[in-house]
Amino acid sequence: MHLTIRPLDTSSDLELAQYRALDVALDDHAYGGHQELSLAQLRAELADSPYWAVHRWVAVVEGMDGGEMLVGRAATHMPLQDNLESITAGVAVHPAHRGRGIGTALLEEALLPALREAGRPLVEAYGEVAPGEDPDDPGHPVHRLAARLGLTRRNLAVCRALPLPLEPALLEGLRAEAEERLGEYRVALWDGDLPEEHLEAYGRLLTQLEIDEPDEEVEHEPAEYTPARLRGRERRLRESGTARIVAVAVAPDGSFVGNSEVHVHENAASTLGYQENTLVMPEHRGHRLGLALKVATHAQLRERAPQLRSLVTWNSHVNPWMIGINEKLGYRIVCHELVLQGRPAL
Repeated sequence: MHLTIRPLDTSSDLELAQYRALDVALDDHAYGGHQELSLAQLRAELADSPYWAVHRWVAVVEGMDGGEMLVGRAATHMPLQDNLESITAGVAVHPAHRGRGIGTALLEEALLPALREAGRPLVEAYGEVAPGEDPDDPGHPVHRLAARLGLTRRNLAVCRALPLPLEPALLEGLRAEAEERLGEYRVALWDGDLPEEHLEAYGRLLTQLEIDEPDEEVEHEPAEYTPARLRGRERRLRESGTARIVAVAVAPDGSFVGNSEVHVHENAASTLGYQENTLVMPEHRGHRLGLALKVATHAQLRERAPQLRSLVTWNSHVNPWMIGINEKLGYRIVCHELVLQGRPAL
């Protein structure tokens, strides 16, 4: 097997199409579904922003016919506005080509030189472990790569997937359960971009989410979600073909005290969606707002995204409140995600 590691060429339609095919294979293997992005949408998703810079590499094998197949990828993600000590590294290998040293080659030839050149002291990475496997097994490929980078586990998250469509009766029952405690609170749904007058309030919710994230020993500085950052986020989602289903919890005084987002791709062939952030402000907890928010967004899926067959989400294993809500909706464990960090001497 002749293996070549090189930077991803996003200007090449052929290479980008192979990169997209790798994405599809990875998501189908992990989550039982994927998103069908056009090449233009994928370019928009991969582009840098004022808030981060990403460098990407691909692992390519040469076939008997002289053609090339993209079988793995690696990337570094470097924040530019916050967490200026940090850099995140990632490696993924096509499920059919694992166990052949491709991940190690990406690490040695791409990631380690890039991390040294970046010079950031705090390195972060993520890895997945199947249910039933020991997340601390030093022989697992995740830990072998972590050891080479000088990283240790700082948190353990759980990835869960929800089979779709949901039964309306389940949602109605959960809606009634939430309403028992709502009192004068209410939930509002948004389509499209956030109204201008609510940008600052919504940004505070997203910042609070990062403050409250139960991330055990992970070193992380909460980002500031300014109106400009939120508008840039909306533009990026539009350009990548992603629609948001947004619910906000409104207190009796009219202020925003919680939110939840589901992201779905516009292509009718896209079968995978993402349950993104859900938050209730600390002083407003105890009214089942988290459940009400999720019921509100999930009730939109049958009409807004009937093509979806799976919705995935991640929670820290020390977040029993949100895990309980997810399990009521029918989310089931897909894998455990290790959050790895360290200050290695590379």
